[in-house]
Amino acid sequence: MEETKPIIAVRITSQGETQKEESVVREVPFTIILNGKELVTLFCTPSGLTHLASGFLASEGLLKKSEDIKEMVLNEKAWYIQISVDESNIDREAFSSRRLITSGCAGAASFYRSTDARLAAPTDSPLQISRDQVFSLMKEFQQKSSLFRKTGGVHSCALGTTKEIQVFAEDIGRHNAVDKVFGECLLKDISTIDKVLLTSGRVSSEILLKVAKRQVPIIISPAAPTDLAIDLAQKLNLTVVGFVRGKRMNVYSAVERVV
Repeated sequence: MEETKPIIAVRITSQGETQKEESVVREVPFTIILNGKELVTLFCTPSGLTHLASGFLASEGLLKKSEDIKEMVLNEKAWYIQISVDESNIDREAFSSRRLITSGCAGAASFYRSTDARLAAPTDSPLQISRDQVFSLMKEFQQKSSLFRKTGGVHSCALGTTKEIQVFAEDIGRHNAVDKVFGECLLKDISTIDKVLLTSGRVSSEILLKVAKRQVPIIISPAAPTDLAIDLAQKLNLTVVGFVRGKRMNVYSAVERVV
């Protein structure tokens, strides 16, 4: 499915006006139906949809491993996916507890709940990363963002070791991009433990908790974290690295991992 659509825009400069064809990123409403019941509709980029659905369910405590999935049927004409899972493994408390819609991008359903913190335990990961490795990963990360370079309208997310990126995804929503990465890891049995996550957007509390649930100890971004994300990172012993630009960075928590 095409991720972009050509449109004609009027470009206005000091020299005058011209018509120019531009590529804009596509946005679709994507509904997840879980065990026959409509769960949520996410506004997203029309790619990696099975990864997005799996990652979203995992983030919400409704899916723990790929073996829990009994059936998955994607309809790319009506933009929905039907997923059947083993209900005995569903975290009912996590799903039924009070939800607050927060600062999700592109209308995506992202939530902060007290039970999210319960599902995210502090990490004692010994993983360390050098400063040069941070800069190298960020350079590789930005070079992979082909859809952003084409449209300027998406966020990116990646997961990898301290030496290389293993999984990469782009979406109009930064939460969606994170879920696509974790969904691909879940479906392909790629371990997220002691890995590094890179995100193009701000590191908010929701992003921090998604990462903590997957036991990823280091988050790297060219943007800023929020105060609540930093508070949670300090409690959960996660390393948050922000404003990675050129040869500088800010480390906001668990500084000892950056050597």
